[in-house]
Amino acid sequence: MEQDILEQIYFGRIVPWENRNDKTPEMEQCSEQVYQDVERLTQLLDEDGKKILERLMDNRSELESQQILEGFKDGFRLGVQLTTAGLENKNKL
Repeated sequence: MEQDILEQIYFGRIVPWENRNDKTPEMEQCSEQVYQDVERLTQLLDEDGKKILERLMDNRSELESQQILEGFKDGFRLGVQLTTAGLENKNKL
């Protein structure tokens, strides 16, 4: 089993960020609202404002990606710690 998951990760068959569940009704509604707000702002802004808005959205997206990555790393570390603790207790039995 361990070899299977390691092989799958190595060959790119498991891609954690593609398995995110961002299709909940609440998230869909929020996403639609963001889209509408960006469209409205784009109509109101001059060219400089549009560039600032685009940069803001790009930077926010990059920040979100980094936060998701750090969350994944933290979760992975916690999983390894739990596994280690479980194996240590098993040896004590």
